[in-house]
Amino acid sequence: MLKTQVKVSSIANLSDARYCAGMGVDWLGFPLQEISLDRFTEIRNWLAGVQIVGEFTKASANQIKEMVATYQPDVIEIDSSVSLVAIQEIDVPKILRVNIDSDNLPAIFAASAPYVTHFLLVGDSPDSLTGMEASVEIWAAQYSIILGLEIPDADLEEWVAQSSIQGIGLVAGQEDRPGFRDFTDLMTILEKLETE
Repeated sequence: MLKTQVKVSSIANLSDARYCAGMGVDWLGFPLQEISLDRFTEIRNWLAGVQIVGEFTKASANQIKEMVATYQPDVIEIDSSVSLVAIQEIDVPKILRVNIDSDNLPAIFAASAPYVTHFLLVGDSPDSLTGMEASVEIWAAQYSIILGLEIPDADLEEWVAQSSIQGIGLVAGQEDRPGFRDFTDLMTILEKLETE
């Protein structure tokens, strides 16, 4: 069991999906615009006990509606370019991916909160969190924030234990070859998040 909720994005292979599910990750995100329905279904059929997130980037409301009807994810993740009003009829929980470096976050949080269950906070660089810690904590006290920014290893447990964030967002990697993957990067973080 993990100390906080965890979402892993960009799952594209069975190795990552099974590893993350086995470690107790809550949400597995699949880039639906990049993965075939057959491949998605094949991977999904191996999984139990996790929420399947359909991830969309710069997709139109109609594209999202069509793909949700076809793929049937448990949750969808969209970016701030999507009109939440235009997709409100999609009856699944929604995660809104927002960028700390380029989005007007206070305005987006206030306008979007009624339509989404969580905000996934991402950035453009590994240093996006630096200098923004106090702002992130203020936002997390008001809204359900999944922190998808790089957190220094030494600060990870403190963020989980002492902040108001609702979870951690990670990104999957690539398989070295089918069925073979080095999980060192994910393993390091997930092992720190394991309960004793």
